[in-house]
Amino acid sequence: MAKGYCFMHEDTEIANILVNDYGELSEIALIESEGAKKYLPMLPLSSDRADVALAKWLRGRTVPATRQDIKRELTAMGMSEFEYMLENLGLSLTDHYWLNPAGSGYTWEAINLYTNNFRAVFSLDIADDDTQSIAGKTNFVPSASLKGDLKKKWIITQNGSRVLVKGSSGHSIRQSLCEVLATEIHRRQGKFEYTPYKLIEISSNGSTTVGCMCPNFTDIHTEFVPAIDIVNSAKKRNDGNYYEMYLELCSRQGLDASYLRAFMEYQILTDFVISNTDRHFNNFGVIRDSKTLCFLKPAPIFDSGNSMFYNSSRICTDEGLLDLNVTSFTKKEIQLLKYVTDPKLLDLSLLPGEQEVLELFMLDTGVKEEDTVKIAKAYSKKIEYLREFQGGTRIYSYPYLRQQGIGRER
Repeated sequence: MAKGYCFMHEDTEIANILVNDYGELSEIALIESEGAKKYLPMLPLSSDRADVALAKWLRGRTVPATRQDIKRELTAMGMSEFEYMLENLGLSLTDHYWLNPAGSGYTWEAINLYTNNFRAVFSLDIADDDTQSIAGKTNFVPSASLKGDLKKKWIITQNGSRVLVKGSSGHSIRQSLCEVLATEIHRRQGKFEYTPYKLIEISSNGSTTVGCMCPNFTDIHTEFVPAIDIVNSAKKRNDGNYYEMYLELCSRQGLDASYLRAFMEYQILTDFVISNTDRHFNNFGVIRDSKTLCFLKPAPIFDSGNSMFYNSSRICTDEGLLDLNVTSFTKKEIQLLKYVTDPKLLDLSLLPGEQEVLELFMLDTGVKEEDTVKIAKAYSKKIEYLREFQGGTRIYSYPYLRQQGIGRER
């Protein structure tokens, strides 16, 4: 039997939707009111119809099918990714959108997961939370709308804080170590907001593994808007680029243009040092007021785990470091530096040394020692390149790259 839901932002009704017997979104009807229009998510401008765009947005709210172990876990629970999201009302600890079952009588105050405790045990396995109702806790969890391929989950600490716990891929813990390294870099620099990560031991698939955890950076008054939603909400000029477009759109929404530019340049520089190849448009964005929708500040730097050759069998320690592919504003990492107007935003003297990095990554017993040595050397070589950059050399320029044996960006 088909089920009806109302798509909500806190207590504002935005759209009525219908889910068919197969657990699929079959109908969606926008509510024609000023409040509903105001609180619509930032939808792609390219879409001719807002209802079609919202349907796509909702389908994208599920955990990705590529998430480690998710197919096996959901099959055992007897549901799809979309059904898992619906089962938990699409609730999140990222924003204030949710799905209210028809006739439920639920209110935002009663079911939001910022002020209401939810059941989540200290484990990376979502099935471990599928237990009987616990007094004083909601039966919904926020992990059903989490992005990313790594196993991850929201839990509540003993002091009531909401924290994200996540593992690493395969037998290596390198991604967790990368988060810890990035945290230490930002702590020592002391310039911009960042999300601190620390190593933890956590249960996964019946055994104990090393992962990492970090605090939530949104709350009952604020929500996160990813950069992808911001850039998709407007049309890029033919002679423009997405980097400047993003800065301009955020500035129009009230963010200080100079501060935001410095923040983004600093993020590019720190990502370069650790060879972060995955600063895609869901891995940065802004924090906004959930009532006024005004942009307040850049979201603190987060999700730096896909760094330090985390998934590569070939670890570059030479000029190959200038030819790394990335998922970001450009296809090649080195070309991101062309957006940096102040290379000295990163104080190289405060960076952890090669020996410190080596000792940290030696904790990863899933990697050969010689590879760990290469990882530390690659990090040190990146600092050397940045020292040249700070000295005035345009290390992203074609003449320089050609001198290093690197061709043009493709």
